[in-house]
Amino acid sequence: MADDRTSAQPPDTQEPSLSDIRADIRALTGAMVTKADLQALSATLHEAIRSEVATIQRDIVAQDGRIQTLEATQLTTSSRLDATDAAVTRQGNMLLQLRRQTEDLDNRGRRSNIRIRNLPEAAGEEDVQATLTALFREILGPDSLPRIDLDRAHRALRPRNADNTPRDVICCLHEYKVKEMIMNKARLKPTWRFQGAEVALYQDLSPLTLEARRALRPVTQLLRSRNIPYKWGFPFCLLARHNNEWRPLRWPDEVPAFLQGMGLPRTEVTDWILNPLEQRPNQPAPRAPRRRREDSPLRRPDRRPLNPAQHPVQPGD
Repeated sequence: MADDRTSAQPPDTQEPSLSDIRADIRALTGAMVTKADLQALSATLHEAIRSEVATIQRDIVAQDGRIQTLEATQLTTSSRLDATDAAVTRQGNMLLQLRRQTEDLDNRGRRSNIRIRNLPEAAGEEDVQATLTALFREILGPDSLPRIDLDRAHRALRPRNADNTPRDVICCLHEYKVKEMIMNKARLKPTWRFQGAEVALYQDLSPLTLEARRALRPVTQLLRSRNIPYKWGFPFCLLARHNNEWRPLRWPDEVPAFLQGMGLPRTEVTDWILNPLEQRPNQPAPRAPRRRREDSPLRRPDRRPLNPAQHPVQPGD
């Protein structure tokens, strides 16, 4: 039993010697970072940071140059855009003036024209000039002239209407004063009874003028509802009388000020300048005139082909 208790006790541990402790301290001290190591590490970090900062500075300088170039380019572009906008505005105003002058020239070329609406249309060929002469003599009545000369007269240049309604007739009288006599008489009644139909006579106008008048129909309806006299002027304008003076309306952007000056409520008016005329759905596309065979350069008037041997090509032909 005594032997068992003696064997169960843990063996005695041997304490390290002083020399071992000193060896361990030397090993730990040798493994520690020294001041030289810290200085070397600090120098390395400083060099790396200095290199990175130098790179960033170079990039900043380069970006600054690019930004200055972009700013200069932007200023140049801005000035050019301003000049372009001014040029486009001037050209737009010039185009509007050209359109106004073209429209006025077109209307002046139609001064001697009369447009007749609802004149019965024959199924086959018809003598339009003889029919118009009879109509004008009936309108003039006792004031009729012994001779009414027409330079030309024809139906509207489009296919016959699907509902068989007659196409308008456009005629040009040789003398302007005769045309004015007929129109002054025709204005006495809205329509004239002729050949069993109610015929109306109008001044022939440019399509641009007709489009503008249709766009201003809401304004003219307001004027009529207030019993305000108005008339149409040339070059195109709407003239309304207010406070013993005629006030003109020439352009779409003048509509609000015109209505306000006339004491009329605001109304929507289509811009007849920016909105082009729409193509009629039943109006065929224009075709190029056919070339006659005798006009061909390969045929002579006698319609026999040229013989190259008899007609050699001369120099310079």
